[in-house]
Amino acid sequence: MNGPVIARPIALMLTLAVALPAATQSALAQEPLPAVTLRLQCSDSGTDTTSEEVDAVLSLLEFAEAHDGEPVYLDAVIQADAGAGGCSRDVSEFSDQPDPQVGQARISIDPCRVEPRGGEDGRHCWRAGMVDIRASGPPMVLTNSIVLPAQADIPESLPYRIGGYGDWLNYQGAFIARFYTGTGYSYATFHLPDPGLAGVWERARLNAATRARD
Repeated sequence: MNGPVIARPIALMLTLAVALPAATQSALAQEPLPAVTLRLQCSDSGTDTTSEEVDAVLSLLEFAEAHDGEPVYLDAVIQADAGAGGCSRDVSEFSDQPDPQVGQARISIDPCRVEPRGGEDGRHCWRAGMVDIRASGPPMVLTNSIVLPAQADIPESLPYRIGGYGDWLNYQGAFIARFYTGTGYSYATFHLPDPGLAGVWERARLNAATRARD
């Protein structure tokens, strides 16, 4: 006689346990992915520009740390040097950095030429065509890196967008952010999500629609 009475509350709790995650997923599906923007230039355009770029690199790393392991919407553009289609910049400095700072802030943009097995050409690159961006030197304490996927690996379909005449790299879309830190360094990588990851593509389309309106 007592069996059914006890079973009902248990069944109700099980139903709620299943329903709550589904409701949460449904709510998230109505929101765009957390978004971040990165703008760099292949050529050094002076102290003010470099300072803004260093701030952008550090902000992106903070964003990746806050969303480590989560799907995000990355809008990354690296302007080519005079529209030449290549990235000639390797070092940029703050020319008016005050004393007694030792050394100067630097940004490097390194196209990864490593094969999948790796090598010395790119610490964090595991595929040719990826881009390793590094910012180091005062006022930064750590060497900070951002590793971007190869543009050739980005799908040419919505919600991804690729293009920009005169840009060396230009793509927007859904990625999985990962953040790593250790003694003297921090870096972030961005990976293509699994095609079956629920809700990511719908949310990324909301990002793309908002960006198109802007």
